[in-house]
Amino acid sequence: MTQAPRERAIRILMIGPLPPPVGGSTVLFKSLVGALRERSDVAVSVVNTVGVRGSKAVAPFKLLGLTWRILRGMRKTDVATVHVVTSGMHVLGPMVACAARMCGKPLLVRTFGGGGFLPDAPARRVWILWTLRWVDLLLVETRELVRFFTEKGLRNTKWYANSRPMPALPEGHADDTRACRRFVFLSQLHRTKGVAELMDAAERFPEGVSVDVYGILGFDFPASAFEGRRNVTYRGPVEPADVMDVLSSYDALVLPTYYTREGYPGVILEAYAVGMPVVSTRHGGIPEVVDESTGILVEPRDVDALHAAMLSLVDDPGLFRRLRDGVLRRRSEFSDDVWQERFVEYCRELASARGGDGHLT
Repeated sequence: MTQAPRERAIRILMIGPLPPPVGGSTVLFKSLVGALRERSDVAVSVVNTVGVRGSKAVAPFKLLGLTWRILRGMRKTDVATVHVVTSGMHVLGPMVACAARMCGKPLLVRTFGGGGFLPDAPARRVWILWTLRWVDLLLVETRELVRFFTEKGLRNTKWYANSRPMPALPEGHADDTRACRRFVFLSQLHRTKGVAELMDAAERFPEGVSVDVYGILGFDFPASAFEGRRNVTYRGPVEPADVMDVLSSYDALVLPTYYTREGYPGVILEAYAVGMPVVSTRHGGIPEVVDESTGILVEPRDVDALHAAMLSLVDDPGLFRRLRDGVLRRRSEFSDDVWQERFVEYCRELASARGGDGHLT
């Protein structure tokens, strides 16, 4: 009797940024790599792209070393995948696309972030778009970017949302007597994240309503800005593993961002993970994540509207409860389990399209 061939794992080459530093793209990439390494049907190899840049004297040697690692990994994989932000696309994209074609491997590119993906420099925009035409599958974070790249002629573009673990919530979370009194901001402390506008809005709060701010200083927002504030307290940075524990001790997240490349902010999904409603802005990909069932959106930089939105959660317990219930209904859309499985499916489809069966022999 002939024994059936043993099914083996699909080999996926993961090219992207691992922390440190800690940021949206590095955390997302690390999370996906970690999840795939736990699967028995996937064999993962990783090329870390962090640290490639340096002085003009050193950068060429670092880039050469990265190219060698990619070519070596490419020969031993079924599908090559690149996980990249705008700043690295014009260098990393063409290099990996050429390596994939040389080795006869399908190539998947996943981009991080939302609007403003392409740089303003015309030559660089053209170079990136030309490179993406050589890609077998382009995954983008927002539906708006799917429309954008499809209109540019890239019909191989699909939606791949930012995601987070969505654990079961503790008993008592849906307590109808709970009021909204404590707001939290958690992000990098850039001015474009709306920190100054949030502080001005919070100054108008009645007694007993407060905002705690978490994040890393050292960008363009000084610690001195928090001095003398009545309702706003800076609490320092938070380790990625502790974010959900911190959020769970508050009532609502506020993120009045107008950051240029805002996609689906990870902290909003982390707020969903702990069952928390959101006050944010109609900006970037946020309206695709936050709607009238899960939060309140205002125009960027509008302090009056921001204050009114936050105060409505304080003054209207029924609204606060309805938004919490809405979060519970939508949170599964952004579950890691859903999107990690979809990533593996995409890789298998690409491997099969190249004449393989998605498995090693």
